Amino acid sequence: MSTKRKVPNYVKLILKVLFSAAAIYYVVNNIDLCQVWMYMKGSNKLYLILAMGFYVFAVLLGTYRLNTIFTALPLKIKNWSNIKLYWMGLFYNFFLPGGVGGDGYKVFLLNKYYHIKVKKLLSAVFAERVSGLSIILVYILALVYFVDYKIPYQGWYFLLIPGVSLGYYIFLWILNRSLTKVFWKVTLWSLIIQGIQMLVVISILKAMGTVVNGHWGDYLVLFFLSTIAGAIPITLGGIGAREMAYAWGATYLTGVNQDQAVALSLIFYFLSLVSSLPGLFYSLYPNRIFKDEILPDEQVEVAL
Repeated sequence: MSTKRKVPNYVKLILKVLFSAAAIYYVVNNIDLCQVWMYMKGSNKLYLILAMGFYVFAVLLGTYRLNTIFTALPLKIKNWSNIKLYWMGLFYNFFLPGGVGGDGYKVFLLNKYYHIKVKKLLSAVFAERVSGLSIILVYILALVYFVDYKIPYQGWYFLLIPGVSLGYYIFLWILNRSLTKVFWKVTLWSLIIQGIQMLVVISILKAMGTVVNGHWGDYLVLFFLSTIAGAIPITLGGIGAREMAYAWGATYLTGVNQDQAVALSLIFYFLSLVSSLPGLFYSLYPNRIFKDEILPDEQVEVAL
């Protein structure tokens, strides 16, 4: 019998709060808060609206990516129902500790209404998350050439891109072999979605009147690194981790204004937060998500 004891959830929560507090402390002590506020307050509203439009578009495409993965389980769910489910998950991810509460609740509802095995559903939502992270790595490897910082073999990192794609395919094979059928479709969706996320960043930089002077690669790489930092489950929903990645990275990249970089992170966070608010309705009335669904008999499986 194993003598290992699990760490209580409340201990994990306390540790995440402490990590978030430490990250925020680091950021606050390395930036000019007044200057950050001025960048945020003085942002061009039209560009911010454009940034939010790009972000919402990326979210909508994300629902199609997830539905593509669902078809490989197989699970057939109407696009409109999946959009409502996805938006509810976004809202939960902002307000539940850990940043994965929305995914967990999606699995719960799908298991309840479709009777698909929990293990299959978990593999699908996990595959979607890892797909996004793998494409983030692809973009970083492609953009690192344009970063204004001396990195060994800087011009050759793009050669690692096929390895990242192969790694994701192997991951799907191990996780749930049936998901490999949609590998190319999911990869294409993720390439488009992360590409649109870059447009969000560029729009925010334009809104702040940032003078980039050819340093777009620096800001975009920092954005992707901050996204990875926020996804690591050591802080409370990524709070502080993203901003620390920007503040820390800006100290090495001379073409990046540290205060503007943190302002970019905060604006992106608030835009994504506001965009998630429609999910509040479906978190209160989850029965409305599948209101118009007709559940075919062939989809019913024995639930775990």
